Amino acid sequence: MNLFPRIRQLTLLIALVAMAAPVQAEQKQVKSPSLADGVVVDARSYPWSAIAKLNNGAGKSCSAVLISQNYALTAAHCLFFNPTGRFLPAQSLHLIVGYENAQFQSHLLVSAYFVSSAYEPTKPFETLAHDWALLSISPQQKLKIQPLGLSQYTAESRLMSAGYSRGTPYSMTADRHCHFVGRAADRSLIYDSCAAPEGYSGGPLLVLSADGRTVSVAGIHVANQPWPDETIAVAVPIETIWKNIKPCVQDNQCDYQVVAVGRDPTAAELLSGLPNLGNGRRLELTGSSLPCSIMGTNC
Repeated sequence: MNLFPRIRQLTLLIALVAMAAPVQAEQKQVKSPSLADGVVVDARSYPWSAIAKLNNGAGKSCSAVLISQNYALTAAHCLFFNPTGRFLPAQSLHLIVGYENAQFQSHLLVSAYFVSSAYEPTKPFETLAHDWALLSISPQQKLKIQPLGLSQYTAESRLMSAGYSRGTPYSMTADRHCHFVGRAADRSLIYDSCAAPEGYSGGPLLVLSADGRTVSVAGIHVANQPWPDETIAVAVPIETIWKNIKPCVQDNQCDYQVVAVGRDPTAAELLSGLPNLGNGRRLELTGSSLPCSIMGTNC
């Protein structure tokens, strides 16, 4: 399966990395859709129906995207619980699909998740290019939603973003008219003009096919980069992620770091810092607290 044909070398704005200030994603909270939040879209229609609100069981949320009947992608920092310095237990994660005004189409449970071994939540900026996670959906659930495929992009691709922003938590918003800006010098990050307010973290960078009929995932948004006249979104490219998740998605062979065990913990239990409520394994990245500057990470 050759999902990722080689694309030509892109050199546009490589100087962006050397000149840019530290990656940040601090957004002003708004109470209604604005240009920064995109426009409200129908969360039950394609392709938006494949994008989910990811609730962490403790009152915080990010976005995620379904890439198959069994898997979804999100940002790794969405799974790290800053108050306790621990990764969340898998059983506390809930994917809400087709969510609009307290109504939803599907409620999916997470049975396990996989995070890149190179990602360290205590060094969020240094390991930003590894800030992604693969969520395994509970096999007891039948997914009746068309997932989105994976593909690369070109500098001329029509790009879009979507998710559940903090400013509009009960409606999905999207930016359907954005474009490629540049790549990191080592090609580990994508810069684009898409709206990516707080809450979009873990949501997809979408690429529209030339005929406008097909939408696929080209990356996962993880942060924003302030720039002189605008804020540029930062995404981890899907070709980087695919190299790590191919054994899971294609071969069903995955060494999950966190597996759901037992019941769904209460918010009080999460805040108490229980060691993943009996999980046999957990990621021991429990250093100093993260700065409140990555999308979806609320301190």
